[in-house]
Amino acid sequence: MIKTITKKMDILNGPIIQNIIFFAIPIFLTSSLQQLFNAADIIVCGKFVGSTALAAVGANSQIINLFVNSFMGLSIGANVMIANYIGAGKTHKIHNVVHTAMTFAYVFGIFLMIIGLFFSRNILILLGTPDEILKPATLYLQIIFVAIPFIVVYNFGAAILRSIGDTKRPLILLTATGLLNVVMNIFLVVFFKLGVSGVAIATALSNVVNAIVIVYLLIKEKSDIKYNIKEWIIVPDSLVKIMRIGIPSAISGMVFSLSNLCVQAAINSLGTKTIAANTAALNIESFTFYITSAFSQACLTILSQNYGAEQFARCKKIVNECIILSMIFNGIIVLIIKIFTDPFLNIFTNDLDVVNIAKIRIDIVTTLSFIQPIYETHGSALRVLRHPYIQTVAVIFGIIVFRTMWVFTVFPLYPNYVTVCAVYPLSWVILIIFMFVAYMVIGKKMLRPMTSI
Repeated sequence: MIKTITKKMDILNGPIIQNIIFFAIPIFLTSSLQQLFNAADIIVCGKFVGSTALAAVGANSQIINLFVNSFMGLSIGANVMIANYIGAGKTHKIHNVVHTAMTFAYVFGIFLMIIGLFFSRNILILLGTPDEILKPATLYLQIIFVAIPFIVVYNFGAAILRSIGDTKRPLILLTATGLLNVVMNIFLVVFFKLGVSGVAIATALSNVVNAIVIVYLLIKEKSDIKYNIKEWIIVPDSLVKIMRIGIPSAISGMVFSLSNLCVQAAINSLGTKTIAANTAALNIESFTFYITSAFSQACLTILSQNYGAEQFARCKKIVNECIILSMIFNGIIVLIIKIFTDPFLNIFTNDLDVVNIAKIRIDIVTTLSFIQPIYETHGSALRVLRHPYIQTVAVIFGIIVFRTMWVFTVFPLYPNYVTVCAVYPLSWVILIIFMFVAYMVIGKKMLRPMTSI
């Protein structure tokens, strides 16, 4: 049965570098297309509605990321468990993991939707969102929350597919729905003049399509990850194992987002144009994170299967080569952004003041983003090695505590956008040191026989 389930990509054998690249690039393209959902909203708002609408959508970016990161982190648990079972030859356990993960996705998605619909305005007020954009920002956020259950289901389904090395079908799906989102954006905003609500509706509908198709793919799957939509079950043992890995990953992602919400509050205090500028720059910069995340996920799945197969020497090579490759590809993207900064920013806005402010973030934050793969890849390795909480602790102190202290101590002394941007690379350096030391200590366990999972 192992031969059948790993037919998408044999990541237990063959050249490591080739496997990493072939696994990571489709994930990067998939994440980039997901980002284009939001980027399409921002571009249409900036070009056809104005800077106020651009700021209204941008004020929600970190809030949405907080929720999205939570269930993306949880879905990692299912990915790791299935990949481990494949490597260890325990494919008979996969059925329960798949069905438990998907049932949990439905329940968790509905829960998040209810929370979001009731507290959207309160969250935006808490973050100090300017009054001039509060109403459209609230409307945008509420419409997105209606689609949250579908976003959760898609990400869990995509994580299940990636566990067997299938990164191509999620890419094809996101390509199709990304184009659909762009078309609907133009249609609803330009022709129907729906403004912020129009771009939100387009994004929501695109995510509905994503969820429906990903579930269909799992239903039609011929391998051990085949899904029966009538089988709504939560197997306690499977759920515990998914959560054991997923919860620390979710917490780490949420901590990043919480720290960014704190930073967003500081940005909001600098005015609408700074909010708009940060939104545009962040959307360009996000591609550096997505390439980092893609190689991190490649490490997660490939390492999980090889660790399950007890190929410990190969595991060490996987971690090291993921870091090197990720830094190289990240550096290439940074170089492209630096060369084409003005054309990229002009896609989002025609406001020269907004463009000049956005360049500050690109010069300070984006330029140094090539160092992120060091802590991201080590974090993935620690999850596989059953020490996910080490990354959580590191992120809490290295990111949320440091960034919060910075906003409440340094920023009041120097209340400008340069001060805000400086907090990002400084916190990365702290996290890199912590994660490197932790991996070097815990990594020795890769040479020991793996205990039963």
